[in-house]
Amino acid sequence: MVSFDINGAIIEFDEKNYNYNGIRNNFRLEAIDICNEFENYCLNNVLTLSQLSDKCFKKGIESIESALRRGVETIVGYGIITIDINTFKEVYCKKYLKYERLFNNLDKEILSPNKSKKNNYTNQHSLKPLIKKISQYIYDDCFNIHYAVIDVLIENKVESVSCYIDEERAKKSNALFNNYKDGFISKPDEYKVVKQIITLNPYRRDIYEFLIKEDGDFTKEIERLTEFLGYDIKDYKDELMNIYIKELIENNINDLESAKEKIRKYARYIGCKEENIYAMRLDAICTFETA
Repeated sequence: MVSFDINGAIIEFDEKNYNYNGIRNNFRLEAIDICNEFENYCLNNVLTLSQLSDKCFKKGIESIESALRRGVETIVGYGIITIDINTFKEVYCKKYLKYERLFNNLDKEILSPNKSKKNNYTNQHSLKPLIKKISQYIYDDCFNIHYAVIDVLIENKVESVSCYIDEERAKKSNALFNNYKDGFISKPDEYKVVKQIITLNPYRRDIYEFLIKEDGDFTKEIERLTEFLGYDIKDYKDELMNIYIKELIENNINDLESAKEKIRKYARYIGCKEENIYAMRLDAICTFETA
Protein backbone atom coordinates (compact mmCIF):
# COMPACT_ATOMS: atom_id res chain seq x y z
CA MET A 1 0.00 0.00 0.00
CA VAL A 2 1.25 3.46 -0.95
CA SER A 3 -0.65 6.63 -0.02
CA PHE A 4 -0.58 10.35 -0.76
CA ASP A 5 -2.15 13.26 1.10
CA ILE A 6 -3.47 15.57 -1.60
CA ASN A 7 -4.49 18.63 0.43
CA GLY A 8 -6.51 16.48 2.82
CA ALA A 9 -7.67 13.86 0.33
CA ILE A 10 -5.92 10.57 1.14
CA ILE A 11 -5.24 8.71 -2.10
CA GLU A 12 -4.29 5.05 -1.65
CA PHE A 13 -2.94 2.49 -4.07
CA ASP A 14 -3.24 -1.10 -2.89
CA GLU A 15 -1.03 -3.90 -4.19
CA LYS A 16 -3.23 -4.54 -7.25
CA ASN A 17 -3.28 -0.88 -8.29
CA TYR A 18 0.43 -0.57 -7.51
CA ASN A 19 1.21 -3.50 -9.81
CA TYR A 20 -0.99 -2.16 -12.59
CA ASN A 21 0.71 1.21 -12.34
CA GLY A 22 4.08 -0.53 -12.63
CA ILE A 23 3.03 -2.34 -15.82
CA ARG A 24 1.56 0.86 -17.26
CA ASN A 25 4.73 2.84 -16.52
CA ASN A 26 6.96 0.15 -17.99
CA PHE A 27 5.11 0.32 -21.31
CA ARG A 28 5.02 4.12 -21.22
CA LEU A 29 8.79 4.26 -20.82
CA GLU A 30 9.27 1.52 -23.42
CA ALA A 31 7.09 3.49 -25.85
CA ILE A 32 9.12 6.66 -25.28
CA ASP A 33 12.42 4.85 -25.87
CA ILE A 34 11.09 3.14 -29.00
CA CYS A 35 9.81 6.43 -30.44
CA ASN A 36 13.07 8.24 -29.74
CA GLU A 37 14.99 5.48 -31.50
CA PHE A 38 12.51 5.54 -34.41
CA GLU A 39 12.79 9.31 -34.85
CA ASN A 40 16.59 9.22 -34.75
CA TYR A 41 16.63 6.44 -37.35
CA CYS A 42 14.32 8.33 -39.70
CA LEU A 43 16.12 11.66 -39.36
CA ASN A 44 19.43 9.96 -40.15
CA ASN A 45 18.24 7.66 -42.96
CA VAL A 46 15.32 9.31 -44.74
CA LEU A 47 15.70 12.06 -47.36
CA THR A 48 12.68 11.56 -49.64
CA LEU A 49 8.96 10.87 -49.30
CA SER A 50 9.48 7.52 -51.01
CA GLN A 51 12.01 6.54 -48.35
CA LEU A 52 9.66 7.82 -45.65
CA SER A 53 6.85 5.68 -47.02
CA ASP A 54 9.00 2.57 -47.27
CA LYS A 55 11.69 2.73 -44.60
CA CYS A 56 9.64 4.39 -41.88
CA PHE A 57 6.75 2.01 -42.30
CA LYS A 58 8.98 -1.04 -41.94
CA LYS A 59 10.87 0.51 -39.02
CA GLY A 60 7.56 1.24 -37.30
CA ILE A 61 6.43 -2.39 -37.63
CA GLU A 62 9.75 -3.56 -36.15
CA SER A 63 9.40 -1.06 -33.30
CA ILE A 64 5.93 -2.27 -32.37
CA GLU A 65 7.12 -5.89 -32.55
CA SER A 66 9.62 -4.98 -29.84
CA ALA A 67 6.79 -3.81 -27.57
CA LEU A 68 4.81 -6.95 -28.37
CA ARG A 69 7.74 -9.04 -27.18
CA ARG A 70 7.80 -6.99 -23.97
CA GLY A 71 4.10 -7.79 -23.60
CA VAL A 72 4.63 -11.53 -23.85
CA GLU A 73 7.60 -11.27 -21.51
CA THR A 74 5.37 -9.53 -18.95
CA ILE A 75 2.65 -12.17 -19.31
CA VAL A 76 5.13 -15.01 -18.87
CA GLY A 77 6.40 -13.23 -15.75
CA TYR A 78 2.97 -13.86 -14.23
CA GLY A 79 3.21 -17.57 -14.95
CA ILE A 80 1.15 -17.64 -18.16
CA ILE A 81 3.26 -19.59 -20.66
CA THR A 82 0.61 -20.75 -23.19
CA ILE A 83 0.48 -17.48 -25.16
CA ASP A 84 3.19 -16.77 -27.73
CA ILE A 85 3.78 -13.52 -29.61
CA ASN A 86 1.58 -14.52 -32.57
CA THR A 87 -1.39 -15.43 -30.38
CA PHE A 88 -0.89 -12.33 -28.28
CA LYS A 89 -0.86 -10.08 -31.35
CA GLU A 90 -3.76 -11.67 -33.23
CA VAL A 91 -6.10 -12.49 -30.36
CA TYR A 92 -5.46 -9.82 -27.74
CA CYS A 93 -3.76 -6.84 -29.40
CA LYS A 94 -5.64 -6.39 -32.64
CA LYS A 95 -8.19 -3.94 -31.27
CA TYR A 96 -5.44 -1.79 -29.74
CA LEU A 97 -3.07 -1.66 -32.72
CA LYS A 98 -3.84 1.13 -35.21
CA TYR A 99 -0.42 1.96 -36.62
CA GLU A 100 -0.77 0.18 -39.98
CA ARG A 101 -4.21 1.69 -40.70
CA LEU A 102 -3.16 5.21 -39.71
CA PHE A 103 0.10 4.99 -41.67
CA ASN A 104 -1.74 3.76 -44.77
CA ASN A 105 -4.18 6.65 -44.48
CA LEU A 106 -1.27 9.09 -44.19
CA ASP A 107 0.42 7.43 -47.16
CA LYS A 108 -2.70 7.85 -49.33
CA GLU A 109 -3.36 11.44 -48.26
CA ILE A 110 0.15 12.91 -48.23
CA LEU A 111 2.96 10.58 -49.19
CA SER A 112 1.77 8.81 -52.35
CA PRO A 113 0.50 11.89 -54.26
CA ASN A 114 3.92 13.52 -53.89
CA LYS A 115 6.37 10.65 -53.99
CA SER A 116 5.34 9.80 -57.57
CA LYS A 117 6.91 13.03 -58.74
CA LYS A 118 10.31 12.67 -60.39
CA ASN A 119 11.99 14.66 -57.67
CA ASN A 120 10.40 13.97 -54.32
CA TYR A 121 13.45 15.05 -52.38
CA THR A 122 12.53 17.18 -49.41
CA ASN A 123 14.46 18.75 -46.58
CA GLN A 124 14.62 17.52 -43.01
CA HIS A 125 12.58 20.50 -41.80
CA SER A 126 9.56 19.45 -43.88
CA LEU A 127 10.00 15.74 -43.12
CA LYS A 128 10.20 16.20 -39.35
CA PRO A 129 6.46 16.88 -38.75
CA LEU A 130 5.57 13.74 -40.71
CA ILE A 131 8.10 11.70 -38.77
CA LYS A 132 6.69 13.10 -35.50
CA LYS A 133 3.16 12.16 -36.56
CA ILE A 134 4.20 8.61 -37.43
CA SER A 135 6.16 8.42 -34.18
CA GLN A 136 2.99 9.27 -32.27
CA TYR A 137 1.18 6.40 -34.01
CA ILE A 138 3.95 4.08 -32.83
CA TYR A 139 3.89 5.47 -29.29
CA ASP A 140 0.16 4.91 -29.01
CA ASP A 141 0.40 1.29 -30.19
CA CYS A 142 3.37 0.47 -27.97
CA PHE A 143 1.72 2.02 -24.92
CA ASN A 144 -1.70 0.49 -25.65
CA ILE A 145 -0.20 -2.99 -25.71
CA HIS A 146 -0.28 -2.82 -21.91
CA TYR A 147 -4.10 -2.95 -22.12
CA ALA A 148 -3.83 -6.26 -23.95
CA VAL A 149 -1.44 -7.52 -21.27
CA ILE A 150 -4.01 -6.70 -18.59
CA ASP A 151 -6.75 -8.41 -20.63
CA VAL A 152 -4.65 -11.59 -20.66
CA LEU A 153 -3.95 -11.42 -16.93
CA ILE A 154 -7.62 -10.90 -16.07
CA GLU A 155 -8.73 -13.67 -18.42
CA ASN A 156 -6.28 -15.99 -16.69
CA LYS A 157 -7.53 -14.95 -13.23
CA VAL A 158 -4.37 -13.20 -12.09
CA GLU A 159 -5.59 -11.42 -8.96
CA SER A 160 -2.51 -9.40 -8.08
CA VAL A 161 -3.07 -6.76 -10.80
CA SER A 162 -6.04 -4.40 -11.11
CA CYS A 163 -7.79 -3.60 -14.37
CA TYR A 164 -7.06 -0.44 -16.36
CA ILE A 165 -9.38 2.57 -16.12
CA ASP A 166 -12.51 1.76 -18.12
CA GLU A 167 -14.74 4.26 -19.92
CA GLU A 168 -17.38 4.35 -17.19
CA ARG A 169 -14.87 5.24 -14.47
CA ALA A 170 -13.25 7.86 -16.70
CA LYS A 171 -16.64 9.49 -17.38
CA LYS A 172 -17.56 9.62 -13.69
CA SER A 173 -14.18 11.11 -12.81
CA ASN A 174 -14.54 13.68 -15.57
CA ALA A 175 -18.03 14.73 -14.41
CA LEU A 176 -16.85 15.12 -10.82
CA PHE A 177 -13.83 17.12 -11.95
CA ASN A 178 -16.00 19.44 -14.06
CA ASN A 179 -18.29 20.08 -11.10
CA TYR A 180 -15.28 20.69 -8.87
CA LYS A 181 -13.75 23.16 -11.35
CA ASP A 182 -17.07 24.96 -11.78
CA GLY A 183 -17.40 25.53 -8.04
CA PHE A 184 -20.47 23.33 -7.54
CA ILE A 185 -18.90 21.37 -4.67
CA SER A 186 -19.30 22.77 -1.16
CA LYS A 187 -16.07 23.56 0.71
CA PRO A 188 -16.49 20.83 3.39
CA ASP A 189 -16.94 18.17 0.68
CA GLU A 190 -14.06 19.22 -1.59
CA TYR A 191 -11.47 16.80 -0.22
CA LYS A 192 -13.95 13.90 -0.54
CA VAL A 193 -14.65 14.78 -4.17
CA VAL A 194 -10.93 15.18 -4.95
CA LYS A 195 -10.38 11.70 -3.56
CA GLN A 196 -13.17 10.33 -5.78
CA ILE A 197 -11.86 12.13 -8.87
CA ILE A 198 -8.34 10.74 -8.49
CA THR A 199 -9.39 7.27 -7.30
CA LEU A 200 -11.70 6.81 -10.28
CA ASN A 201 -9.05 7.94 -12.77
CA PRO A 202 -5.62 8.98 -11.47
CA TYR A 203 -4.11 9.20 -14.97
CA ARG A 204 -5.08 12.77 -15.89
CA ARG A 205 -2.32 15.32 -15.73
CA ASP A 206 -4.73 18.27 -16.03
CA ILE A 207 -6.31 17.36 -12.68
CA TYR A 208 -3.01 17.80 -10.87
CA GLU A 209 -2.21 21.01 -12.74
CA PHE A 210 -5.56 22.46 -11.66
CA LEU A 211 -5.07 21.41 -8.04
CA ILE A 212 -1.59 22.93 -7.91
CA LYS A 213 -2.76 26.20 -9.43
CA GLU A 214 -5.87 26.51 -7.24
CA ASP A 215 -4.88 24.84 -3.96
CA GLY A 216 -1.09 24.74 -4.05
CA ASP A 217 1.29 21.88 -3.31
CA PHE A 218 3.00 23.08 -0.15
CA THR A 219 3.89 19.54 1.01
CA LYS A 220 4.88 18.47 -2.54
CA GLU A 221 2.52 15.47 -2.27
CA ILE A 222 0.96 16.20 -5.66
CA GLU A 223 4.42 16.17 -7.20
CA ARG A 224 5.20 12.89 -5.41
CA LEU A 225 1.96 11.35 -6.69
CA THR A 226 2.56 12.47 -10.28
CA GLU A 227 6.08 11.04 -10.20
CA PHE A 228 4.60 7.73 -9.02
CA LEU A 229 2.11 7.82 -11.90
CA GLY A 230 4.78 8.68 -14.46
CA TYR A 231 4.21 12.41 -14.96
CA ASP A 232 6.74 15.20 -14.52
CA ILE A 233 4.79 18.13 -13.06
CA LYS A 234 7.87 20.28 -12.41
CA ASP A 235 7.67 21.92 -15.84
CA TYR A 236 4.13 23.08 -15.06
CA LYS A 237 5.27 24.55 -11.75
CA ASP A 238 8.04 26.37 -13.61
CA GLU A 239 5.42 27.73 -16.02
CA LEU A 240 3.33 29.01 -13.08
CA MET A 241 6.37 30.69 -11.58
CA ASN A 242 7.18 32.46 -14.85
CA ILE A 243 3.58 33.66 -15.15
CA TYR A 244 3.69 34.96 -11.58
CA ILE A 245 6.94 36.83 -12.21
CA LYS A 246 5.51 38.33 -15.40
CA GLU A 247 2.40 39.53 -13.52
CA LEU A 248 4.54 41.16 -10.82
CA ILE A 249 6.55 43.03 -13.44
CA GLU A 250 3.44 44.13 -15.35
CA ASN A 251 1.96 45.57 -12.13
CA ASN A 252 5.13 47.64 -11.60
CA ILE A 253 7.54 46.78 -8.81
CA ASN A 254 8.16 49.53 -6.29
CA ASP A 255 9.97 47.41 -3.73
CA LEU A 256 12.19 44.74 -5.29
CA GLU A 257 12.94 42.92 -2.03
CA SER A 258 9.24 42.72 -1.20
CA ALA A 259 8.52 41.35 -4.68
CA LYS A 260 11.27 38.75 -4.31
CA GLU A 261 9.75 37.62 -1.00
CA LYS A 262 6.37 37.28 -2.70
CA ILE A 263 8.02 35.02 -5.27
CA ARG A 264 9.57 32.87 -2.54
CA LYS A 265 6.20 32.53 -0.81
CA TYR A 266 4.43 31.60 -4.03
CA ALA A 267 7.16 29.06 -4.85
CA ARG A 268 6.65 27.43 -1.44
CA TYR A 269 2.88 27.51 -1.98
CA ILE A 270 3.01 25.52 -5.23
CA GLY A 271 5.90 23.34 -4.07
CA CYS A 272 8.83 24.67 -6.11
CA LYS A 273 12.13 23.67 -4.56
CA GLU A 274 14.33 26.34 -6.13
CA GLU A 275 12.54 29.41 -4.74
CA ASN A 276 15.71 31.52 -4.65
CA ILE A 277 16.41 30.90 -8.33
CA TYR A 278 13.10 32.53 -9.26
CA ALA A 279 13.81 35.45 -6.92
CA MET A 280 17.19 35.88 -8.62
CA ARG A 281 15.47 35.71 -12.01
CA LEU A 282 13.25 38.64 -11.05
CA ASP A 283 16.30 40.50 -9.76
CA ALA A 284 18.10 39.95 -13.07
CA ILE A 285 15.10 41.08 -15.14
CA CYS A 286 14.65 44.27 -13.10
CA THR A 287 18.38 45.02 -13.23
CA PHE A 288 18.41 44.60 -17.01
CA GLU A 289 15.34 46.81 -17.51
CA THR A 290 16.73 49.63 -15.39
CA ALA A 291 20.26 49.47 -16.83
